[in-house]
Amino acid sequence: MNKPSATVREALLIRLLTQLFTGEITEGKLLRTLRKELLGMSQTDYAALVGVSRRTLSDVERDSGSPTLAVLNAIFKPFGLKAGLLPRSPALMKKMLAENTAPAEE
Repeated sequence: MNKPSATVREALLIRLLTQLFTGEITEGKLLRTLRKELLGMSQTDYAALVGVSRRTLSDVERDSGSPTLAVLNAIFKPFGLKAGLLPRSPALMKKMLAENTAPAEE
């Protein structure tokens, strides 16, 4: 499988993060899509790369279980991401994103 260019990877990451922040996809769907589309790796290979069991990785991708913060940080680290605090309200998240993308006033 050909790896996407840096520009394509960044565009995919931004698109997926926006979908995550607006509630269109879950953290599990984000991880599964990044693992497959950016790295082209199986669950087994990716789990070995990040140092978690395949079962743990599968649980996270299916949005089941209760992974620790350390596990979440480990599995998202290859994509330059870490777990953080986000508003639980999709409306508040959309408002925050809209304000951060609005043109700056001069």
